[in-house]
Amino acid sequence: MNIEIEKKIDKLVDEYFDEMLDSLKRVIKIKSVMGTEKDNMPFGEGPARALSETLKICKELGFETLNVDNYAGHVTYGNSGKLYGVLGHLDVVPEGDLDKWESDPYELTIKEGKMFGRGVSDDKGPSIGALYALKIVSEIVENPKNTIRIIFGTNEENGSKCLKYYFQKQPYPDAAVTPDGSFPLIFAEKGNVTYELSISLDTNYHTKLLELDAGTAVNVVPEICRVVIETEKVKEIEYVLQNHKSKCGFEYKINENKIEIKSIGKSAHGSTPELGINAAACMLELLTRIDFGPVNQIIETLYEKLGKDINGRGLDIYGEDKVSGKLTCNLGILKLQDNLLRAFINIRYPIFFNVDMITRQLNEALKGFTIERKRHSNPLYIPKDSDLVKLLLDVYRNVTKDESEPIAIGGGTYARAVPYGVAFGATFPGEQTGMHQPNENWSLDSFKKFVRIYARLMYRWLTE
Repeated sequence: MNIEIEKKIDKLVDEYFDEMLDSLKRVIKIKSVMGTEKDNMPFGEGPARALSETLKICKELGFETLNVDNYAGHVTYGNSGKLYGVLGHLDVVPEGDLDKWESDPYELTIKEGKMFGRGVSDDKGPSIGALYALKIVSEIVENPKNTIRIIFGTNEENGSKCLKYYFQKQPYPDAAVTPDGSFPLIFAEKGNVTYELSISLDTNYHTKLLELDAGTAVNVVPEICRVVIETEKVKEIEYVLQNHKSKCGFEYKINENKIEIKSIGKSAHGSTPELGINAAACMLELLTRIDFGPVNQIIETLYEKLGKDINGRGLDIYGEDKVSGKLTCNLGILKLQDNLLRAFINIRYPIFFNVDMITRQLNEALKGFTIERKRHSNPLYIPKDSDLVKLLLDVYRNVTKDESEPIAIGGGTYARAVPYGVAFGATFPGEQTGMHQPNENWSLDSFKKFVRIYARLMYRWLTE
């Protein structure tokens, strides 16, 4: 790309920047959290409204659009050659505790060089930025050799059902990026599989578990685990509690022959369980020191197989590869209801592993438990020497002068929705935006730099 084209792109980014912010404000204003399905609104009113407003902005910019049954929509520039895709999403996670927000989460607020609001970094800001990058290159490239399609999804935060439906109706791009990860780019994503384990408890004993509850989601390390025990041996159990040492904090209270115990750990994302302290695992360790009769074997099995480590050693599925690192196993939910004990585990496995072998080994390691595979996403791997990766790195390094290498992650992105794609931005190395947290933010400088990068990429897609 010659220097004159780069200057044109950067000049147009500056000229359109205030308009970009105005458009982003319109989309941030819509609370596009997943809701109850309604007529022609598969994920509720909010995501459908956000898609409608975004496509309206696309039309105002002079583009052709298509709404695919309010699952997803797209804007297209060009009508020949290869089809290149940009996958963004307009749904957001809930705002959480409003008292922790310093501004209205559904109003774009700008202060101290940053944008604040739910979705500014994940993923409304990058989606609107990509749209304006396309607008900018459409003014420079009048007769494109290829076609670019920006696809706006509405269900990324809750399973990406939007793109599964969309691609039943529309073709896959020949290559794609999603601005829903990190720069320089993510070339490998571990496989992601969730299992439910269940077993009935025999409660005909002098000490028994009445209640057990830990975890809010399988892909989150539980911060709190709570149990209620009914027992004739109150003093003996109190002695165990007083002398038990653990990574977790413990609280308990006694009411006649019942003891309520709470373990307090540290939450973390299920893809990085090493950053948390699992309250359910701490509780299992404590419970192995209490006499529950025939139930002890079940508790000890859960602790030995799932509670002792986060890399699947107890299940004999531990392994790693040079590309994506170690297998991780997160005990995300543990619940007892009507004497049925259920556990949900989330395994992120290296890209060269086989999920069927993992399933077989779980059945071997957890005999007596009913095991059901609930959800699975295949690994993603695009080699570093692929044409796509080399192009993206060249574009990124041209703007930033950063020579960082592509990264592998345990999480998952929209890139898995297509046969050939990677996450390319939007956040920069070391940048903290607080996505999914109160006061989600993104710097204005990063937003502008992101648009400059994507406009250069799109220019090359349209001309090479």
